[in-house]
Amino acid sequence: MTFLQPDGTESPGRSAHILHLEDNSGDRELVKMMLDEASIETDISAVETRADFERSLAENDWDLILSDFGLPSFDGLQALEMAVKVCPNTPFIFVTGTLGEDVAVESLKIGATDYVLKQRMTRLATSVRRALKEREERLRREKAERELRKKEEQLRFLAYHDALTDLPNRVLLLDRLAQALANAHRNKGRSAVLFIDLDRFKNINDSLGHLAGDIVLKQVAERMRECARENDTVARLGGDEFVVVLNAVRDGTDAAIAADRIQRAVESEFLVQGIRLTISCSIGIGVYPEDGEDGETLLKNADVALFSAKDSGRSRWQFFTREMNKQALERLKLENSVRQALAKNEFFLEYQPQLDLSTGKIVGAEALLRWWHPELGLVPPSTFLPVAETIGAIIPIGEWVLKTACAQARQWQKEGIATFTMAVNVSAPQLRHEPLAEAIQKALEESGLAPKYLELELTEASLLCNGEAIQPVLQQLSSMGLSLAIDNFGTGYASLSYLRRFPFSRLKIDPSFVQSISDNTRDAAFTAAIIGMGQGLQIGRASC
Repeated sequence: MTFLQPDGTESPGRSAHILHLEDNSGDRELVKMMLDEASIETDISAVETRADFERSLAENDWDLILSDFGLPSFDGLQALEMAVKVCPNTPFIFVTGTLGEDVAVESLKIGATDYVLKQRMTRLATSVRRALKEREERLRREKAERELRKKEEQLRFLAYHDALTDLPNRVLLLDRLAQALANAHRNKGRSAVLFIDLDRFKNINDSLGHLAGDIVLKQVAERMRECARENDTVARLGGDEFVVVLNAVRDGTDAAIAADRIQRAVESEFLVQGIRLTISCSIGIGVYPEDGEDGETLLKNADVALFSAKDSGRSRWQFFTREMNKQALERLKLENSVRQALAKNEFFLEYQPQLDLSTGKIVGAEALLRWWHPELGLVPPSTFLPVAETIGAIIPIGEWVLKTACAQARQWQKEGIATFTMAVNVSAPQLRHEPLAEAIQKALEESGLAPKYLELELTEASLLCNGEAIQPVLQQLSSMGLSLAIDNFGTGYASLSYLRRFPFSRLKIDPSFVQSISDNTRDAAFTAAIIGMGQGLQIGRASC
């Protein structure tokens, strides 16, 4: 038989631990013999006195207790009461010569499992076997119930906490925030929300992998815990966004001090996989009741302040203002319009001719994306393109530009108007988008335009953002027969090593240098140097 420990763990191969309270040695030997004959493996410890019985109960775990009723120093009911108090889950069987009906009923009420009269000892083995089996079933059931409760607690914890950092999640955050605001309202005080975002955290995931990113997030969470007071709440909303609820602040100064403390903690050096990293964070601050009288409004306004902090250069904290809310609503409206503009056919292309200054002939054209908004009119690219990149809309928009520009170039060729290169701008998110080459190939095939007539323009900034990861992409595009140009060259973003490593066929000098070459000798010299460098690197053309 397999016996279980009180915690439900199995102990295969061991005998049943039985405590036998009996002052008659002959009766003890009879019990042992009866159980042996029934093939019940036992390890019986016999005691005779109350003191020995109490000590044995306290010092050992027993599978079964057998007890005589009539004892010299105390009776069986007293022994039963002691056993029920110390080890209530251990079966207790009276083995006695006489036991009145009233006493038998009383003993069963107190907690006895059974009673066996000595003149009917043939029942002993059956009673013991049944008691041991019931104990085993009870322990298994209790173990299963404990495991179920533990799993329920784990599920309950996961329902209200972030799985990576163990911080409260959004559900628990809103509950804690509601409590904080209720306390502030009741005490006519203030509470504050810090909305925190790690600056450029995506670079860590992209360069070191998500495992390294998770390590950083855990360390950030721990640092924020250490910065917070005992009654404050630190939560993770997901990604690299955290929220701190500050209870009982006197004014905005307390919130600013807390934000500064968190910034300094986050900006301390991290050691991840043997690599030393430094990151920064931006923080938006909303104060109750000035910036919102309910949790959702306060969070929203703190998020608006966070966006303003990031837009102002990152690594700073910013209080919410009503003007920010107006700007946020305008931006939200702009984002929604950008998302719908392609489906509503609001985008169109203008084509800027490229001239050969030595002949005056048109040698190419650049496709320029334009947006006519039904209410705002012509929206500048500098306004809507950053928004499109941020919300991910630049990918389908970019594919539309490629298809439309290629189709127009091929149409001009068919009409005999011109046979020249069509230049199309490619953004940093497009370079990171894996199916870029596939989208270009599809645009060429659908339009019938030969690859040599398509030129892709990349800014220095996009090269810097994507680094080494885009070198194979550019090599693949070049091997397709496309021309590659670097746009706005000279603005100081990129290393000159990009010109050596990447297969560019043309440099486009930033207009800021070209506009004043006639009256600014330094700009003229710089422009001439760029042209000379391009020729030295066998980059075929330099243009403005």
